[in-house]
Amino acid sequence: MSARIRPRLERVDATWAATGTSWCARVEHALGDALDGGHLYDVAHVGSTAVPGLLAQPTLDLLAQVHPWPLPSHADARIVDLGFVRHGQDNLIGRTFYTLGRHDVHLHVVGHESDGWHRRLALRDHLRASSDARARYEAATLDGLARSDAIADDDAARAAYNDAKASVLAALEVDALAHALERTGFHPILDLARALADAPTRWAIAGGWALDLIAGAPARHHDDIDIAVDAAAAPDLLDALAHHGIRASWVIAGNPARYLPRNPGEAHPGGGHQAHARRGDTWVDVVIEPWTATQWRYRRDPRIMLPLHRAIRHAIIDGVDVPVMAPEAVLLFKATTGGRTVPRPKDDADLARALPMLDADARAWLDAALPAGHPWRKRLTSR
Repeated sequence: MSARIRPRLERVDATWAATGTSWCARVEHALGDALDGGHLYDVAHVGSTAVPGLLAQPTLDLLAQVHPWPLPSHADARIVDLGFVRHGQDNLIGRTFYTLGRHDVHLHVVGHESDGWHRRLALRDHLRASSDARARYEAATLDGLARSDAIADDDAARAAYNDAKASVLAALEVDALAHALERTGFHPILDLARALADAPTRWAIAGGWALDLIAGAPARHHDDIDIAVDAAAAPDLLDALAHHGIRASWVIAGNPARYLPRNPGEAHPGGGHQAHARRGDTWVDVVIEPWTATQWRYRRDPRIMLPLHRAIRHAIIDGVDVPVMAPEAVLLFKATTGGRTVPRPKDDADLARALPMLDADARAWLDAALPAGHPWRKRLTSR
């Protein structure tokens, strides 16, 4: 790790935004767009210097979301070629940390599975929007500065500064995530449903968003929007997305998976079952499935089926009809996401809130479809 410097504060002016934009462009050029064969999903200026008028330490923080993470050596070398020094995870699992100069710029690189991307952007946006949040943040930083000024050792001074801010930052982050959820609502789903209004009807919102739609309110942040689509309808659906500026690339299976830009009218070339698409900060994961004329079929085991009239429900949101996968089908995928035998914490939480949505038939179907010994089976049969 490069030498620590003592905390000091200055007021953020417009030059920080310009510098942040410039460095984001350099990182984007170095890594290239992941959907076009590069490695970058997105990069953003975060941290206190991204909030105009705030008292902040004069360090530019950049956050990059990449595929794959960790970056391969040739991509890491491109970051180093910009002048950065690589410090590995630096005591924060799931992040690669780089510095430029004496902490002039910090670059934090995370993968798509990391929740760090959403948390840091939510906090930045909350500080930008809320004068109360800015006042709380500044009070904590001034307290931290006063504590650090009383300590001679630079490392100890910096630790005292960070410790003084920690509880306030944690509380602000909780507020920021709640406000981000409220602000987002169902807007991403409505925008997507309107874009697909004239597309073939053999598709449905899947994943965590589907459970939110059935419940009537979003319960948590979602990294992307999952769409399940019949393989026969997939080209038309992807063309409809492209018509509305949501461009897609095929996901080609491998370790790691790679992207192949999609051409209009093109079906999946093989070696996978997904396409990833985006417009701005909206990401769409299109999952191509082997449906029949009357049956939804579980892609991981096509012997498991559910009649389409049961598999696809409809939610009316602000007057817009949104096709939605039934919760039992959503939960079946979540039970074994990524080949896991133990569900992720967020999937366990989704099961807990979805259980009241399942009638006896849905519980019985899901119980029979789950692998023997799966931990969810007991929860499905208990009342």
